[in-house]
Amino acid sequence: MTVKAMDTTTEAAEPVRKAYSEMTVLVVDATDIVRETVATMLRDMGFGQVLQAGNGEHALSMMLLKQVDLVLSEWQMPKMDGMELLAKMRADKRHNRTPFIMLSSIIEQAAVIQAIKSGVSEYVVKPFSAKILSERVLRAIEGPARSAAQKKAAESAKDEPLQQQLRILVVDDVVDNIQVISDILRKDYKVGAATSGEKALKICAAEPQPDLVLLDVMMPEMNGFEVCKRLKADPHTQHITVIFLTALDQTMDIVRGFELGAVDYITKPVNPPVVKARVKTHAALIQSAKEMRNQIDTLQDSFRLKNDVEHILQHKIKGALTDLNMTLTALEQGAEDAATVRINASSIRLSCSDLSQQVEQLLVLTKQD
Repeated sequence: MTVKAMDTTTEAAEPVRKAYSEMTVLVVDATDIVRETVATMLRDMGFGQVLQAGNGEHALSMMLLKQVDLVLSEWQMPKMDGMELLAKMRADKRHNRTPFIMLSSIIEQAAVIQAIKSGVSEYVVKPFSAKILSERVLRAIEGPARSAAQKKAAESAKDEPLQQQLRILVVDDVVDNIQVISDILRKDYKVGAATSGEKALKICAAEPQPDLVLLDVMMPEMNGFEVCKRLKADPHTQHITVIFLTALDQTMDIVRGFELGAVDYITKPVNPPVVKARVKTHAALIQSAKEMRNQIDTLQDSFRLKNDVEHILQHKIKGALTDLNMTLTALEQGAEDAATVRINASSIRLSCSDLSQQVEQLLVLTKQD
């Protein structure tokens, strides 16, 4: 009795990934402006076709008619929410491997873990920048195996302090006003300045972007309302927190600022303790959101690592051990046949080599944590 030498060739190679320009993406969200904003980000990344759906039911009906390469969906929607859509996709062999990115303002750990276990490729917390979305899209499409560049970037990020100084941009056409506010905040934050709305927009669009903008309302050429409107209309800057600086005390002006997307306002002339308190409150919220994103990334990476290890143990090492046992049994039964001994000995060597490779892979995976 002989046993054929074990096939130690690697698993079938993954199909070559399409270029973004050849891919079709589906954005699912009940809010028109959110859908269009995300769609704009995706078009800017170079995706060839970006479809839109208002809920999970609409998305599934569209996927019956069109092959989709990537889905980005809000969690909370009417008729069929993001989790229901994900469950139906993962249960359908046509879509069970389609990358799925959940977009949500839900940050409770239990909810995030539920989404990860249900099969999301990435979980992105709202609001997010175009840069963050671009990184998550790449990770979702590439799958658990990251490129060397991604691994290097992740290692570099671990070396950085958890709480970096936030970047604040003070926008005012009066230099003295900028100086006063900068002196108040400089000790605790990295403070930049712009004396016009146009300059502020350019600074916000460039890297590194400010985390928070203190924006004067009354400026020539382009006032603060217009600057805020443009920031919030641009997918690359809409995530930046805006606080208005204003001498106006009319209720309608304050309401207008909130409607445009500002989170707070500070009246002028500024009171140092008030400026510190208001900025500290919103800085804490910004920092908390950053830390939550890091925690979610850690959860996703840990879950992927667990799956990778289980896959190797269950399907590769266990299989190799089974082959070894079968070969050893055959060797014992054919011990007097020299040819059989040579064949089975060769099979054992191949199995041992394969086991060694899988153990090395496990060691690499566990070192990624």
